[in-house]
Amino acid sequence: MNEEQLTKPLDILVRLQETDIRIDKIRHFIDHYQDFLKQLDDEKEELKKRAEEEKAALDSLRKQRAKKELELQEGEEHIKKCNARLYAVKTNKEYEATLKEIDDQKKKTSDIETELLLLYDRIDEEDKKLKEANQKLDIEDKQIDEKKKEMAQKLERAKAFLPEQERERKEVIDQLKPDLLENYQWLQQRLGAKVLARVLNSICQSCFRMIPSQMYNEVLARKNLITCPGCNRILVYRETEFLSQNDDFDF
Repeated sequence: MNEEQLTKPLDILVRLQETDIRIDKIRHFIDHYQDFLKQLDDEKEELKKRAEEEKAALDSLRKQRAKKELELQEGEEHIKKCNARLYAVKTNKEYEATLKEIDDQKKKTSDIETELLLLYDRIDEEDKKLKEANQKLDIEDKQIDEKKKEMAQKLERAKAFLPEQERERKEVIDQLKPDLLENYQWLQQRLGAKVLARVLNSICQSCFRMIPSQMYNEVLARKNLITCPGCNRILVYRETEFLSQNDDFDF
């Protein structure tokens, strides 16, 4: 097979591989469309969960504050009653016991006031967190709804684009000799959609193995189909990249 005879099949193989990759990506999107929607719904639910957790934390702190405020009020009432009782005691022992009771209650009251101050600060912080969580939820909620609309439109385009690519594939296959197509399909079953590998400066761009000089020269000459000794893909010299499974494209 001379250079002119091989150059065209190699170019056709490149077209076939790129078409197959497009078809795979389109089918993958269609087949997993519901999964993609679920991912977006899960993101939204996670944001709602965080906002609910922030609200629950804030509610819990407010309950603690209410309880401490009630304890503070009860403590102050207790001190008033003890002070009133001082005028009614008849012995020094009762007087000293009442004074100690007042002193103990004042210490408890002081501790409660300190705890309340800390609670006020924590409530302010949690209130800010809740507002931020709700704001983020509102923003992300709109963005996710927009993404879902875009995905629905993309699904329609994908369904329309798939038959075009399948027709393209048939046209490309019709240009290949049966033995070359059989070799391509055999490699495809073992290697996936990426059967061809770009080689540049004696390095396979798929597995990054150094290609022996003689083999690289044969790739450049395009007189034979050369497979990479590392990844077994058909080597094609190209200055520029061709479509790969990692590339994105609109459909």
